[in-house]
Amino acid sequence: MEMHGFNDPRTQQEMRAANPQNFAPRMPRMRKPDRLIHIYSVARRAFPKTSNMYFKQPFKGCLKGERYVLCGSIADPPGLIGPDEANGGQRIFEEPGENSGWRVAVDLLNPNNPTMDLYWGDNGALGAFFGTSANSNLVAQGLFASFDNPPLEREIVKAEETRDNRFRYLVDEALRLEGFSQKELQQFIQDNPDVHAAMDALGLEAPWHKRHEIKQTCPNCGDSIKAGIAFHKSSAGVLCILDKVRAAAAGVRAVGRPPKGEDEQDAA
Repeated sequence: MEMHGFNDPRTQQEMRAANPQNFAPRMPRMRKPDRLIHIYSVARRAFPKTSNMYFKQPFKGCLKGERYVLCGSIADPPGLIGPDEANGGQRIFEEPGENSGWRVAVDLLNPNNPTMDLYWGDNGALGAFFGTSANSNLVAQGLFASFDNPPLEREIVKAEETRDNRFRYLVDEALRLEGFSQKELQQFIQDNPDVHAAMDALGLEAPWHKRHEIKQTCPNCGDSIKAGIAFHKSSAGVLCILDKVRAAAAGVRAVGRPPKGEDEQDAA
């Protein structure tokens, strides 16, 4: 009998054929995860995947006016694929350590973050003080992790504030460069494609940016409205509320007028 060695493909094929019960192709976990950690996004665009191990799909964005979208979930503790020394082939092992799933989530969203605090550091800036990867901070873009599905209101608000802080940083820098150097301005816009999205989100226009708004049909009155708003004044002249929680936070009641005589769509 010719021996090829354990790692030789021919040997592995023969072992699989002789012991099919020990080589399950789906490699199921040994037990169910303790919990799931969900990855959400309030960003205005999608992002490519950052891992080939724990979270292999791209990160979704709010492309249709959604307030947030679910990108996917991570098992906690997460599973690792490794060699099965006892039976040959491979199997799934659990990542050791307490809160290992949360550590994976933080690494996925900001690999420059050495802590367990998702919002560590200045997430409004383009990079981290100890940064090793440019523009890799997805938390600053509006992505966040949560143990809840759906996420808590305070988690959504925190992600929106972080996203908007970055938008303001981009706009302030672009407007500064506009009066300083057109060449540097164009390079900044090329390096940071979210500048135009930031200008739209803040309702600003400039010679180098034309305001672009995504419209949708109001599910209540059928009017054409700006995507993502919580309320508006309909063409019939009455107040139309789409999101009671956000409308109430803005000072709008179910029956009455918008604050300061304006609706959200006009104010934006």
